[in-house]
Amino acid sequence: MEQDTSASRSITEILVERGVPITEEGKARAGQRLREADERRDLAGRAEFLARLRTPRAAAA
Repeated sequence: MEQDTSASRSITEILVERGVPITEEGKARAGQRLREADERRDLAGRAEFLARLRTPRAAAA
């Protein structure tokens, strides 16, 4: 299944259309929170965790 990416409206326009108040200050705060979350993300740790989940365990004796 493919996602339609042809829409020319921005997220801001969509939110305003739905009645969500948008300010430049709010957009800046949201951007900062996203950057901070990216900095906390441990990609190597997540990859290791997923590898362990996907590794078959030995049958119980």
